[in-house]
Amino acid sequence: MSGLPDLRNQFFFPRFSSLPLDAGFLTLYDDSDDDFIAFDKSKPRFQNRSPRKHWCIFAEIVQENRWPIRPVYQVKDLSGRQSLVSFNFDDRSLFADVARKCKVGYTLCIMYAERHQFADGNEGVRVEQPDAVKVLPVSLRELLATSDVFRASIKATHASTDKAACSNCNKPAAHRCSRCSQSEYCSKECQTQHWAKKHKKDCQVLRQLKLWNAFDWHRYDVRRGMNDFV
Repeated sequence: MSGLPDLRNQFFFPRFSSLPLDAGFLTLYDDSDDDFIAFDKSKPRFQNRSPRKHWCIFAEIVQENRWPIRPVYQVKDLSGRQSLVSFNFDDRSLFADVARKCKVGYTLCIMYAERHQFADGNEGVRVEQPDAVKVLPVSLRELLATSDVFRASIKATHASTDKAACSNCNKPAAHRCSRCSQSEYCSKECQTQHWAKKHKKDCQVLRQLKLWNAFDWHRYDVRRGMNDFV
């Protein structure tokens, strides 16, 4: 069933403590099926893993860790637990984009994240594929609030034929934002005002929520990537 689940649903949007273990961890444990990964015993070790479903972890940046080799950030998940996120792209030229986009208070959305133990014993997530991560210019609290409004609007659209209200002044709307196609406005003036007040950040979030709303999270079909660094 397609559609965006509640972002508080830990089955699809897990906290760090319940992420599947990555291949490095699995040298310490027996391979086994879990809620995230299926193991094919007929294939060689480390080549026998395939996702069962789509999942994404949300991590708000609380601190940039100065590291000479690659960008590393201290983050917190929805439970408040802090861990590390390390960007391990093969293309090191992308690190400048990472540094530019990743700010304290912004939220990292990491698809198919796995739990990793770093050489110093700290735990976190290694982001190896550029299409696995999206940086949203909002806090975790703001992300949840915008998602709640988005999901409610989807339900209301299906249930009602009433004309939508302007997102800025509540008058009858005449057109939508051309970027996200979600926020509606009665005039260009209201759209400009709302962009400056709130929608500049919300628009990026809404566009990502729309993409997430377009597929079935229960069943892994193809890799669902993001385009911040690709």
